[in-house]
Amino acid sequence: MPNRIIEPIAPSGVHDKVLALALALPGTAVLDVPAGYGALTEKLLAAGKSVTAGDIDTAKFKGSIDHPALTLIRLDLNEALPLPDNHFDIVVSVEGIEHLQSQWNFVRTIHRVLKPGGHFIITTPNILNIRSRLRYFMEGRFEHFKRPLVKNKSWSYDLENYHIAPISFFDLQFMLESSGFSIKKLYANRFSEKNVLSMLIKPAFNLFYLHKNYRDRKRNRGEHSELYKTILLDEVFFGECLIVLAQKNPESSV
Repeated sequence: MPNRIIEPIAPSGVHDKVLALALALPGTAVLDVPAGYGALTEKLLAAGKSVTAGDIDTAKFKGSIDHPALTLIRLDLNEALPLPDNHFDIVVSVEGIEHLQSQWNFVRTIHRVLKPGGHFIITTPNILNIRSRLRYFMEGRFEHFKRPLVKNKSWSYDLENYHIAPISFFDLQFMLESSGFSIKKLYANRFSEKNVLSMLIKPAFNLFYLHKNYRDRKRNRGEHSELYKTILLDEVFFGECLIVLAQKNPESSV
């Protein structure tokens, strides 16, 4: 059991899935960024992991700061991170990348600090589920992304507290693979958008993408076939948050 019970900020089921994945992976050296209040860090420590918890605001960390296996460090994930190369077995990043101005630099930095063959577990709101797509059609914004963004003097939140950078699975996949990762598995925290209405709508999407796939093949553009298959996966079509398990290519160094 964790030393303290800290209520997660992330949507329901995200921490449970990330923790289960992390505990099933080899290695004990874990980087948790952004660590937030420390809910996931506490569970990792309780499971015997050695955790470096990084966040831009370490003052809000509520975890066991005196734990011998914990290193708490202030990190701005938009900047170069003062962490050693090829050091961590696992990096977990829960609901963080959508807050960043420098997503590509962040992913490349995670690749640098992971050991060859190390694993990266990253989660983000799923902007391709049916609810998010319909919301964008009706309101011009994705689910979990409030618009317009208005920063006034009365709001105490800093920029890093905003969801400023929605990222689809396909963009994240391209970013990871271009940075030296391979994606091992895609999960969702829960299928919160799987209801009678969405189940009735999905066959229409199946027909639409089947038709697009047929047309693309006639035009010798069959490389889009995997895209159409992926976008119809339950994790993408119905999932609330995406949870991606990626691995740094074993032959990579930094």
